[in-house]
Amino acid sequence: MSIQSLILQLFIGLMAGRVSSVWAVALIDDSIRTGLRRCDSCKQPFSYLRQLFLWYPGLRCPSCKASDRLWPFWSTLVISVMFAGFGWLLLDQDCQSVAEVQPSQPLWQNRLPFHFVFIFLLATATITDYLDYSIFDSVVVRGALLAVITATLSGELQLIHVWVDWSYDNMPVSSPHDPAVTVPHFGPYLPEWMKAHQHLHGLIWSLSGAVAGAGLMWIARIASRLILGIPAIGFGDVTLMAMIGAFLGWQPTLCALAIAPLVGLILGLGGRIFTGRTFVAFGPYLCIAAFLVLCTWGYLWEDWRLRLVFSHWPTIAGMVSGAFAAFCILLVGLRLFRETPAAKLR
Repeated sequence: MSIQSLILQLFIGLMAGRVSSVWAVALIDDSIRTGLRRCDSCKQPFSYLRQLFLWYPGLRCPSCKASDRLWPFWSTLVISVMFAGFGWLLLDQDCQSVAEVQPSQPLWQNRLPFHFVFIFLLATATITDYLDYSIFDSVVVRGALLAVITATLSGELQLIHVWVDWSYDNMPVSSPHDPAVTVPHFGPYLPEWMKAHQHLHGLIWSLSGAVAGAGLMWIARIASRLILGIPAIGFGDVTLMAMIGAFLGWQPTLCALAIAPLVGLILGLGGRIFTGRTFVAFGPYLCIAAFLVLCTWGYLWEDWRLRLVFSHWPTIAGMVSGAFAAFCILLVGLRLFRETPAAKLR
């Protein structure tokens, strides 16, 4: 990737990051003090020009000269780095390259902008959930619909096909030149309908991911309420996982769900120790896990041999059951952890 392309992606990320912060603050409860739409000291509203374009460390309120909060600047910078880093991983490092998926268009024409939109929506949901413990349908439901429609129209945005069967390796199949003659088959088996109906496959791929993400998160929501005694996972997390599934497909979505509790355990522990917060939103951990899978899918599929796991239904069922059991164990540990005073953890 050229330096010009990297700078362009950083700039796009800066603009997307700022819009994400402003949009998130516009969605949350107006009583929450964020220092982005108005001054926290004198309550003077800021113009949209200032909110979107005039921002840098040390900027002061034009009325009372109080310093602006720094979180919008740092969140914008982080999102910009995420855009550029993902672009580099996708275009230069082939982080999503798998042998089974060979899109006809260059990645920068279709998959890169598709996933830039996804990162933008993940960032917006993360900000609203962190500030207000809320995930809004205007972000995730519209995002899921956009993903389904775009995947259907393109037909080649999938990280991996909706079904790839590696259990057919080395089995004889009919010769394409003479159906009466069988020849050895090496490699994955792909159903013929996916090749003949590309756009239908895009629709099914995206919908299956949305259903898998929302369905499994709904089950986790019920389990967390029973174990913790409080609604630790809100309905917004369910719709968030529907959007994540619509952008990723069902196999990467299962991986994101498996990673999210570990992300939550590590970051939640740090937040509990340093801030004393006993309740932490789960949505940001889901978004971080989804981004990690987005950036490493090719390595997970090829190097970690997930292609063999996702070709065998009993193994898939066992993996989901094991992940759910581990999730329940983490919930039990979280309940004990929450009941421990923060002073004893320091």
